[in-house]
Amino acid sequence: MNHTIECAGWLENSCDDGPGMRSVLFLQGCSKNCSGCHNSGIKEHGKGTEMEIDALINFIESKCCNGKITISGGEPLEQMDSLAVLLEKLKVKGYNICVYTGWELEKVPEKILKLVDYIKTGSFIINLRNSYMQYAGSSNQHMFAVNNGKIKEMSLLA
Repeated sequence: MNHTIECAGWLENSCDDGPGMRSVLFLQGCSKNCSGCHNSGIKEHGKGTEMEIDALINFIESKCCNGKITISGGEPLEQMDSLAVLLEKLKVKGYNICVYTGWELEKVPEKILKLVDYIKTGSFIINLRNSYMQYAGSSNQHMFAVNNGKIKEMSLLA
């Protein structure tokens, strides 16, 4: 079965979207409607580009030179089944994977946590905006390193 995933964009190099220099895949769609969202233009489902996951993997392999990728959005977990397939295929290929989600860590399924190296959690809350944090926009958000089932919170203060 060929899975598809709705994509919104690609950023070849970023040092703001997880540890190290990374490429960023933005997925289309988010129902959270956070006030002040910096990606509000990609929140509506059905307005992105639907891609077969194998074709997307080929694209990623041609553009992501260092094997480090962040999957952001929108809200990636709103495309859970397709996201899991994408993560599985990237993991097998040895990618270092970070996922940005507005969900809290307790809500992230184990099948996703097993496939990532880092995960940023928590909705953006404009009243908690903190420009001194790396990788996150508001102080309620958290970044975790995931290693062999062990989850460790990282400091985000720059």
